[in-house]
Amino acid sequence: MMLRALSMAGVLAALGCRASPPPAATSTTVPASPVGAASPADAAPPVDAAALDRDLPRLVERSLAMYEDIARVFADGADDCAAVVARLGELAETYRDVAAANAKVVRDGRVELLRQALEPHGPAFDAAARAIVQAPVMARCSSDPAFGAAFDRLVAAPP
Repeated sequence: MMLRALSMAGVLAALGCRASPPPAATSTTVPASPVGAASPADAAPPVDAAALDRDLPRLVERSLAMYEDIARVFADGADDCAAVVARLGELAETYRDVAAANAKVVRDGRVELLRQALEPHGPAFDAAARAIVQAPVMARCSSDPAFGAAFDRLVAAPP
């Protein structure tokens, strides 16, 4: 499950870089943003996922904010897997709407529209995905089941 979630960073980077969209069965989420940063996407209370899946520019904005937040958590918590797990749990609450909206877009077959909305933000998504995958905390904590579960809860669509 952790590897599937980690591959999402690559999928999102690919979507932003004009690659073919991933098959619906293998992907249900989109990128994120740094924790602790007061980004415009975080300034408002969480939005309704039903509305967010129809507002692709806002979905892309929130997705980028989520991936950047994940990258920041990973950078800030390189020595403490338990602290990273706790911060990922906080992010899962903050970005629950993003995972649900991304999953709905994929289920509805609107991946190409999402890819088009992501395209102008490709470099920012690429940078966040690289920071997540290359973070020392990933190597240090990836074998920890709590870390894997926390990461999966953050990027997976809600039940």
